This record gives sequence, structure tokens and C-alpha cells, in this order.
Amino acid sequence: MNMKTRFIVIMILSTLLALESAARIASERIVVISDTHLLSPELVTPGSAIDHADASDSKMMAMSDDIMSAITDSIIDLKPAIVLLTGDMTHNGERASHERMTQYLERMKAHGIQALVIPGNHDCNNPYSRRFDGDKTVAVPTVTRDEFATIYRDYGYGKNSQRDPASLSYCCEPIKGVVVIGIDSNMDELNTLAARGDSADTYHNGGRIKPETLQWVIDHAVKARKQGKCVIAMMHHHLIPHFDQQDRLLANYIIKDHDEIAQKLMQAGIHTIFTGHLHVTDAVTLYNKEHTDSMVEVATGSAICYPFALRTATLDRKRHALDIDTRWITATSGCPTLREQGRQRIINSTPGMAAMLSDKAWSRLGGRMSDIKRMLEMNGAKADLPETPQQATQLVLRHLKEVLSRTLLAVVEGNEQEADVEDIINQGKQGIHAMIEEVIPDQADNLWEFVEQNVYPKVEPLLRSILEDRNAVGLTGESHTDDLRLSTPL
Repeated sequence: MNMKTRFIVIMILSTLLALESAARIASERIVVISDTHLLSPELVTPGSAIDHADASDSKMMAMSDDIMSAITDSIIDLKPAIVLLTGDMTHNGERASHERMTQYLERMKAHGIQALVIPGNHDCNNPYSRRFDGDKTVAVPTVTRDEFATIYRDYGYGKNSQRDPASLSYCCEPIKGVVVIGIDSNMDELNTLAARGDSADTYHNGGRIKPETLQWVIDHAVKARKQGKCVIAMMHHHLIPHFDQQDRLLANYIIKDHDEIAQKLMQAGIHTIFTGHLHVTDAVTLYNKEHTDSMVEVATGSAICYPFALRTATLDRKRHALDIDTRWITATSGCPTLREQGRQRIINSTPGMAAMLSDKAWSRLGGRMSDIKRMLEMNGAKADLPETPQQATQLVLRHLKEVLSRTLLAVVEGNEQEADVEDIINQGKQGIHAMIEEVIPDQADNLWEFVEQNVYPKVEPLLRSILEDRNAVGLTGESHTDDLRLSTPL
């Protein structure tokens, strides 16, 4: 064999080995997406109704179908073995939107990709299921929980899965030696629908795991572990707080009794769980009391909200780990500037955040505002305090709008600590000082000194937890987890 022939043979063998390696990696790859909030195009007739709803939302609602098409193309290019969808597949549980979603899942299936779903709080028994018809909205059918399982019978609820009798939880083995447990954390059974004869529409977006479901999950996780299999879980709501006091400040985004339940699931052998719901791309680690075991929760942001994230997770069986990476959809066929437009949507949502903060403060202080003003004036201070929640919101926006936008962007993008944390914190302090100067000008310095010495030390740990991406700040279990690229135990 001459040198040239030998070189050609080597090149052919190298190419074949590379292709074999790529195929093997793909067979061990998982893609995770969440909160696609798909609105079927058949439910939209252009007009003021859809325009108003879309403009008032940080989600790119009117483009959800276009974005789902781009996501599906990306998934097919990645050639994973399975795709996990962690809930809120639809805008508001419209039957037509669920049926549209299955068309995308069927496209994946045609390329040998198995999708597995779990419902979110938007997906079943939703009283706000509507079509946008010109300048009005019209009620359309939602789906029951049984109908959900029927629609997605090929995507987690079929004959290859074991079902929990008490919920929409299930267990299956889509990759040999890898068991996926989908956990139903929703409370939509408590919803009421006037369209079904109830006296009014009510809607529950909080999360829970029923006691009987929890035991079912534990039993299946323990069984899989005893058989030497890897276990991956997914559900919609958070299981572990992603920042300190999340269970107090955003209780509807984390399940009830989360501390106790997380420890039990960890003991049962669940060390990685994928979630969604809060529309942030974030990861957090929880340790047991002895620091001998851990669980990582990987939350994926909304697929139709900036930064349009999807996760890839590659099995490393030798290390008994999942290597997780994060990718983004940057454009669609109908919107080459998707990322830029989505980012601006986040910035545009700042007034809404300011209103939320103002309403919370007003609910605590509003009734005492006149007493506070009288006390200040008795001490010789001229006070021009806001008299309504709306005035309080405008005060916040005048002085804190930019820093709130910077914080929002850092949180939704993940790895908040890569932002200039100290600069954001200092800008926030300056904004609060300026607010005090506006409403109590002649006593601003004295009042700011009081705030800085007595109030801020109580608030700072929460700010550090959010902006430095730390959890359980100052406690034995304090942790920091890379949000975008990490390895989790199996």
C-alpha cells in the first residue's frame, strides 16, 4: 500500500469513526424546552384583541407558532434521543393549541425523536381558553385532564409508560437504563369554569404534589435505582427555591412543602430535575443536612420569551452525570430580529414590575401613609408622599426604572453574577436616595442614613441572592450553580 492510498484509508476510517461517535453522542442527548405557550394560528384573526394582548406581555405570544417551528427545526438538527417539555405547552389550554402542538411533536417523531410532556398550570381546565377574533375574544374549548392524557398518548401517556392513578404523573424508560419520571405538580382540578356550568371562573397557578403521588414517585425512583438505572425527573413548578425567600415572595412558583418533598425525592435517588414556570433560565443545588447528597434543579425559561432558551443534556454514563448546555433561538423565518425584539420586551415590562413592587409596598404602608406624613411634619419635615399606588409606581419608575431593567435582564438571561453586580446595587441605592430626596427633601440625608443602617442590611442578603446567583446565603447549605453550563449527578 503506497503512502497516498494509506492516507486515503486513514481519512476514510477517521471519518467513519467521527460519524459513529457523533451518532453515539446523539443517542445519549436530551433536549429540554419549557413554557412554549403555543397559540394555534387558527385561533387568531388579526385585530385589536391580539394586538393588545401581545403588546402587554413579555412573551412573544403572537409569534408563538413561528417560534415553535424554529425550535422544532433546531431540535431535528440536534438529533436528540428524547425531548422533555416541562409544561405550559399552550397559551391558555385551548384544545386547538394542544392539537397544534402534537403536529410539532409528530414532526420530531418522524425524525426518530421521542418527545415527553408534562402539563403546566396553563394546560388543563383553563377558564381563560379563548380565540382572538378581530376586536374581541371568544371562549373556545379547553381540555380536561383525561383529554390531555389522550391527546399526548404518544408523548408520555401511552402503553410504554406507567401511570400514577392520582395524577398526570408517569414513569417510562425512553433510553435504555434511563428512567424519566414526569411529575404532575398542578392544581387545575380546583379550577372552576362557567362554560361548564360552574358559578364563576376560577384559576389556580400554584403548585403541589399530592401525598399519594409523592409516594408513587418515590416508589418508582427507588425501584429504578435498585435496578441500576439512572433517574431523571421533570415537572412544571419549582421544587427548590432559586433565590432566598422565593417561597414567600413568589409562592405560586414553587410547590407547597417543597423543603420536605425535595429531601424525600433526593433520598429516593432523584438528583436531577428539570422545571419551568417562572420563565427564568436558572439552576440551583440543594444539599442534604449532612452534605453527603445533593439535587440540582434546572429551570428553563419560556421558549417564547427572551432569551428563547433550550437546554441540551448529554448522558455521561462513565461519570454518572448529565452535561448540560444552553442554546438560544435567535431568529425565525418571520422574524430575523427575534432576539433584539424579545430583549426590548423585557425592558418594556419594567413598568409592570414597578407596579407590582409598588402595590406590595402600598398594601403594607398605604393605610399608614397619612400617619407617616403627619409624624414627619410634626418633626419639622416637609413631606410630599404619594397618595395612590399609581403615584407610588411613577415615583419608582422615575428613579429606579433603569436598574430594574438591568436586574430583569440579568435574571432572565441566567448567570446573573456576570453582570456588574456592585454597579447595579449602587445604582439601586442612588435611586432610592433620590426617591427620598423627592418626597422628603429637607430630611433626605438623615432618613437615608436610617435606611442604610437599619433597613438595607435586612434587604441586602436577598439582593445578593438574586444578583450573585447564590442560594441559602450565609447558611451551611449556601450554593452557587452555573445556570448555563453545568454537570448534574444521575
